[in-house]
Amino acid sequence: MNRLEYTPFTGAYSISIDVSQANPGDRIYLPDTPVLSDKFITAMTVFGISYSSSNVQDPDGNVISSNNVGQFFVTLVDLKNDDFISNIPLFYFMYGGRQIPINRYLVLPNCYLTKPKTGNTQHILLTFYYTYTPESLCKRQDCFEKLKIQSVNIPVYSNSANKYYLPDNRVLVDKKFKNIYATITSSDVSSPDSIPIVAPINSFLTLVYKSDIILYRFPVLYLSQWNSPFRLNMDNLQADLPSSYIELSQDIAQTVGDKVVFLNFEYED
Repeated sequence: MNRLEYTPFTGAYSISIDVSQANPGDRIYLPDTPVLSDKFITAMTVFGISYSSSNVQDPDGNVISSNNVGQFFVTLVDLKNDDFISNIPLFYFMYGGRQIPINRYLVLPNCYLTKPKTGNTQHILLTFYYTYTPESLCKRQDCFEKLKIQSVNIPVYSNSANKYYLPDNRVLVDKKFKNIYATITSSDVSSPDSIPIVAPINSFLTLVYKSDIILYRFPVLYLSQWNSPFRLNMDNLQADLPSSYIELSQDIAQTVGDKVVFLNFEYED
């Protein structure tokens, strides 16, 4: 169970991030927040469309934008300078959806949001949940600092063959996957480097491991699971990424242009 309501915490602290002046592709680093510097962060939520379809103000008068918040990406960095969460869509942290556990001490000034495209978002409000006694959450001392999430861009283009192989990502070699996350179903979304993303409803994933097909034409739509009544739970699934591939809906494949399929692979290190 990884929902926020099942994650014990002893306190929470919200920070407002000004993203109004950022350009597409920019990194917006989180402010150094001393009160959180020695806290064991259990979870994070973003104030967004799950709360309101319109903009509201925080107590300082900053406009907390709900529109386009889900199009941002977040990278979190721990004390070992490990970006253990790499460019995962921010909407996976929206309250009401399935929560991704953090369970680490963070170096907030090294953590950042990425703005993929032009929009009217002004401020983003993040709330960090923490505990003073992380050892009380688990009997094993090594039960945390395991989960990592690595992002992968799969370029696609107009192609009659309609088969796009995944890149050889060395970070993910021999890793055992717990989950794979996709973007939201909107077609008006860009990757962290501002390349348009193919809507998950038009993408299908085949994973191959040692010549065996592990997933065959698995709808990427199923990987957009942030607000679903279930969370995919893969049993140490493995894959040879360069042998694995994406296929698109046949009508989309003929006219897709230069876009990407953007996925985030969750694994334990």
